[in-house]
Amino acid sequence: MGVTCVSQVPVAEGKSVQQTVDILHRKLEQLGAVKQGNFCVDCETYHAAGTTSGQPPKFLYVMHNSETPLSCMGMFEGGPCLIADGNFDVLMVKLKSHFQNAKGHKVETRGARYQYCDFLVKVGTVTMSSSARGISVEVSKAKEEQMIEV
Repeated sequence: MGVTCVSQVPVAEGKSVQQTVDILHRKLEQLGAVKQGNFCVDCETYHAAGTTSGQPPKFLYVMHNSETPLSCMGMFEGGPCLIADGNFDVLMVKLKSHFQNAKGHKVETRGARYQYCDFLVKVGTVTMSSSARGISVEVSKAKEEQMIEV
């Protein structure tokens, strides 16, 4: 199992989110990184319906990743995680009496994938309600089958 590091990158002073992302792309390309396409990760928040009075609401986060299009991940706040097939969203619709979608709380990260030596670097713009909120950078060791010769 490899190691992945995801970091939030501050927006450059006097620059917009997109301008800062463009600067990061240029720096990666100057280092010799090769663009390999795009990625998208989204997260929808659900809250437990009909919580007991005095109890804080429990949240369920459902995430989709373009790197694993046939599956999605569910994470309970302070509890277990699960990996399910892509049709988990259909189940969530059927469970609407137990979990309700928290409208306006969908978070999405979209961006470009780069291969740099034996690392995979993803630079993405984090949006919530179609408003840019920040920048994420994910660095992971590329799998042997993903590596390209340099």
